[in-house]
Amino acid sequence: VGSIGEETRSQLRELITSAAYVELLSRQILILLQSGAIKAAETVQGDVRLHAAKVEGIVLTGALSRIHGEFALIRQVPVRQIVNDGLILFAQSDYELAAQRFREAMELQQSVSADMNDSSTLNSTDDPSSPGYPSCWKDLDSPTIGFDADSSLTVECINNLSLCLLYSGQMRAAVHEMESLIRKDPCEHLTEGMAFNLCTLYELGSDGEECTKRKKRLQRVAKRFFLHDIGVESFRLN
Repeated sequence: VGSIGEETRSQLRELITSAAYVELLSRQILILLQSGAIKAAETVQGDVRLHAAKVEGIVLTGALSRIHGEFALIRQVPVRQIVNDGLILFAQSDYELAAQRFREAMELQQSVSADMNDSSTLNSTDDPSSPGYPSCWKDLDSPTIGFDADSSLTVECINNLSLCLLYSGQMRAAVHEMESLIRKDPCEHLTEGMAFNLCTLYELGSDGEECTKRKKRLQRVAKRFFLHDIGVESFRLN
């Protein structure tokens, strides 16, 4: 495994530490919003932007440009920042602008995921002695202080987007967004939360017989793709 210089090692630690702050502060924002402290959440989001800017600056400096693909904690920083904006706007009842932010976050997530796959393919033939070779960083993740970020925020974005559409009177659009995501990749996107929220929308927008039919169809999709971790209660069937 290739070695790295002390300067690069120090820069890498700063990168991971700033990314960890983004994740930690984002969790704090969620707690503040749940307690109604919107102004405090906005203040913390200012700190998130500062740390996110540090991450972006370091990632763009060449030697560490490939590292973001190795750690979700780093890779998700720009997406998490936009999601936070959306959550704050939602708490302020600006559902239209919040929905726009969640869509931006989803698009960025797709771009980040695509870049990660391309980078993985390109790096597979790199010289392991190169300072940019991903395995050089494996022993340097201790500054993440014991937690990591979700590998994808797509489901979180679509759930929040659906709530924005629902609160703004666009229930059919909310159902369409969620069903489209599930059709695209059931194994990735059909989670317990997604199933529960979608079935709740079915109840709000369909009569009894049609609602039950749609719930059962969703349940069959889960069974077909062996998504056994989704409990029957998530489908809200009596």
